[in-house]
Amino acid sequence: MRALLPALGALLFACGSAPPPAASPPTDPATPATSTSATASTAAAADDAPVPRSRPLDLTSACPHDVHLYFGDQPGDGKGQAGVVATGATIPVPRGADGTTVVWVVDDTGFGLGSVHITKHMRHIRIDAACMKIDADSTR
Repeated sequence: MRALLPALGALLFACGSAPPPAASPPTDPATPATSTSATASTAAAADDAPVPRSRPLDLTSACPHDVHLYFGDQPGDGKGQAGVVATGATIPVPRGADGTTVVWVVDDTGFGLGSVHITKHMRHIRIDAACMKIDADSTR
């Protein structure tokens, strides 16, 4: 029996000294892992984030006749868009993604006569009554 005691003690020591291995939760293929859902929720939040709006921009013409316009870097480059403003009318002006644009007064053939470079802080463009001046500012 004395020989049995040291063997029994060694057995109890070996069984009681190490904690049992932690059981991992079963994985369900229908349930995404935590890191995947965190990534998905972050991507969804980025898609739902509001797009920064640029400041409204309008153009008013005091010219006694319709004025042909071009919104873009260079008239005739095919990258901008054409427009017309009537006497005394105010029209909205498109901006680029960065809030800037160039507004051209053009003749009937699309040739540039004058332009103004618009920054993201500008709000209003005016064409004078003599049809000779186009300018822009950040106030009305």
